Amino acid sequence: MVTFTTEPAAVESPRLPWLLQQLDRIFPADPQAFMTGDQQTVHQLSKASTSMGAYLAELGDERVASLDVLDFGCGWGGETLWLASRVRSVCGVDVDRRAIEQAKAALRASNAGNCRCEWSADGRLPFADGSFDAVLSTNVFEHVMDLDLAFREITRVLRPGGSLLTRFGPLFHSPHGYHLYWACQVPYAHLLFGLDAIGAIRAARGGSRVRPRSWQDLGLNGKRFDDYRASVAATGLEVIRFQAIAVKGLTTAASLPFVKDWFIFGIDCHLRRSV
Repeated sequence: MVTFTTEPAAVESPRLPWLLQQLDRIFPADPQAFMTGDQQTVHQLSKASTSMGAYLAELGDERVASLDVLDFGCGWGGETLWLASRVRSVCGVDVDRRAIEQAKAALRASNAGNCRCEWSADGRLPFADGSFDAVLSTNVFEHVMDLDLAFREITRVLRPGGSLLTRFGPLFHSPHGYHLYWACQVPYAHLLFGLDAIGAIRAARGGSRVRPRSWQDLGLNGKRFDDYRASVAATGLEVIRFQAIAVKGLTTAASLPFVKDWFIFGIDCHLRRSV
């Protein structure tokens, strides 16, 4: 679920730092990583057996068919659709209204009767308390601006004994934490060259030509590993697992004080509401 601010200033002419241009030749961007809404739905559907499949396996195969599931940050609806054929019911939710419209169109085309998608205007979940047996989410929380609100709302809509299962990344301070693979693949480019340079290279590669005023304008919350851990601790949920996913297996570096966030790709998390 991504929150964007409005009316950023226009980019007059992209200017890239010389060093960034040289590094860009060594670490070339991948234009094929850019996808339209339709392509995003198909992409999500194709990877759902790995992402959502792992969550369902952890919950237990014998329970899956009886579960009411929330796909938190469903985006374009591909993973929501995949879940619909396996669980009792599934609902996707996202703050990106355009993504939700795309997801709803995909759901209508699928004729899945146990599946729906809802838009959240402000991060609050439009569901009654205790609506779901499980909340599943993939690569979303690095975009959530108000972590305390998100975890609090998830706790509220979970039934007693219900689980939140999520894996997400890259986190902001990791090598590609600026999430623009299609425009730039230079490791740590956002930390080395700053917001204006990232906005400029995005514009130069055919992306939006508006100048972002903050990282949040790019849908990035800028949070560190300990920020997520603190928000989780405040929920009172039982922590089954809360683990850092290290960059390229650099597990020692990912545990070092002061510098660990540079080497933590993401987080693997399982939380459970008390019975």
